[in-house]
Amino acid sequence: MIRFFRLLPYHFKSAIQGLVRHSATAFSAISAVTMTLILMALFMLLTGNISSFTKNIESDFRIHASIDAVQNEADIVKLQQKVESIPGVKLVEFSSKDQELAKLKEENENIFGMYEEGDANPLRDVFIIETATPEDIEPVTATLNTTEGINKAEYGGDGVSVMVDLFKAIRNGGFIFVGALSLLAVFLISTTIKMTIYARSTEIGIMRNVGATNGFIRVPFIAEGLVIGLIGALLPCIFTYFGYSYLYHILNGQFLSNMLVMQEVYPFALNICYVLLGCGVLVGVLGSFMAVSKYLRWKR
Repeated sequence: MIRFFRLLPYHFKSAIQGLVRHSATAFSAISAVTMTLILMALFMLLTGNISSFTKNIESDFRIHASIDAVQNEADIVKLQQKVESIPGVKLVEFSSKDQELAKLKEENENIFGMYEEGDANPLRDVFIIETATPEDIEPVTATLNTTEGINKAEYGGDGVSVMVDLFKAIRNGGFIFVGALSLLAVFLISTTIKMTIYARSTEIGIMRNVGATNGFIRVPFIAEGLVIGLIGALLPCIFTYFGYSYLYHILNGQFLSNMLVMQEVYPFALNICYVLLGCGVLVGVLGSFMAVSKYLRWKR
């Protein structure tokens, strides 16, 4: 092990010399890594923000249950306790019909400004209910609609659920695509390093003839893969951080609606840069290791 670390500077020097001598294949490998990681970055930015969109929408899910007008104050207190005991219910808040009218007036005075508080108020008292998880919304709503004293319970409707399910499907598909791109990057680097190895087969043969072990031959190629992956990840990292920062500020941190709040540049984009660097180094090392190990097995 001590000998390995002592020879490490020599191996990296050999790797740099190999990249310079075979600059065409090195450029090809770096380009492959760069394009693959840029695609990975795009999908990671997309899936990361879709995950944020989904959580924001789910956190805004509230069930509005209107109370029968015949219920008095004592009945409402008992009814609230009954609603709180329903499985899946996390929090129940009472909102009077005058409070509900005030909210509507605040949102749109032109439409609701004609209505007055008190007996002339056409609205009903409501319970605003928060569930423990988004999955509890539908069963809790169904239970409320069969509860005596509740006139009607509703949340966002099927359209909101469909949108959340769509976001989840896109997010999961994005993760699968990122994994597929990682495998593609390993294959591309492995193929490119393999071409480099074939071009240097005479050099490898001479090293074997003078007694070099497979490990000694393998390390410079793995170091080349590491350098290729690191260089190939630099441009995607720059593109990710500054490109996302520009887009975030142009859109004021929102995509089309205040429901779709984008993740903040820091630490989101920076964390993706770390992942890209790690992926670049990993696929570079792995691709090189696979290629050189396969070649050395053939040439035993």
